[in-house]
Amino acid sequence: MTIKLSRRAWIRTIIYSSLAIGGGVGYVCSKRLEVVRLDVPVRGLSKRLDGLKIGVISDFHAGAFTTRGDITRAVSAVENEKPDLVALLGDYVDGAYSHSSKNVKKGGFVFDALKRLRAPLGVYAVLGNHDHWTDAGLVRKELSKLPLSLLDNQGIHLDQGLSVAGVDDFWEGPANTLEAIRNLSSESVIVMLSHNPDVNLQMVEDDRVRLVISGHTHGGQVRIPVINQAPWIPCSWKYRGSSGLMRETEHRWTFITKGVGTFFLPVRLACPPDVGILRLRRA
Repeated sequence: MTIKLSRRAWIRTIIYSSLAIGGGVGYVCSKRLEVVRLDVPVRGLSKRLDGLKIGVISDFHAGAFTTRGDITRAVSAVENEKPDLVALLGDYVDGAYSHSSKNVKKGGFVFDALKRLRAPLGVYAVLGNHDHWTDAGLVRKELSKLPLSLLDNQGIHLDQGLSVAGVDDFWEGPANTLEAIRNLSSESVIVMLSHNPDVNLQMVEDDRVRLVISGHTHGGQVRIPVINQAPWIPCSWKYRGSSGLMRETEHRWTFITKGVGTFFLPVRLACPPDVGILRLRRA
């Protein structure tokens, strides 16, 4: 017996099949971690710092769809590159479905995975909006148990004319770039860690920071093929769907990582997760 489908039934079948295929492809893509290696030209960088490597990991979203294995692979990928410094950029746990402190415990495996990270110049961390949406105090407590420095609107001077500063989340912190770099030498090359790249809006007239390292955008997470555009990103238009290295001013660059985890749905389309390896070069 032959079953004839109406035009409406055919349309529904095509739509549902497309969604199923897209979801499957998106899920597979969400597990294909990339290592993004980039050189960053930095004005004023000393010869001794030329070639210094920074490992970047962000947007873990543990407790939702990101597994222990996903995070372990990301940590291992950075370890294998032997960076001189490691930057952790927030959203360690996920607060998309419920703004509950229970999510910190549920995603606690992320802190176990991060225990392994070591770097000659240190491991530095900042918080993201999801950490605040769950329980920023608890996230800070868990991070304090790890061999790293949590930078809440603070800056640290390292050797050889390099400083690292970090701000609290731009939405929920608040972030305060002036406070973060207040005690740093004007002769120092400053690298700023901020979960949200919109922190650049606080530094429109200030070029003391040479490099901002951020996450938050997920690179769009779901990008429409052919036109390569993301439907929605929670930040200013300048960074909508952006990832990689961007020039902010004549003296400052921004690097945006796509992050490790996913938000709201366990899929990525034309936008795989990544970790960053940035090598500072004399400009």
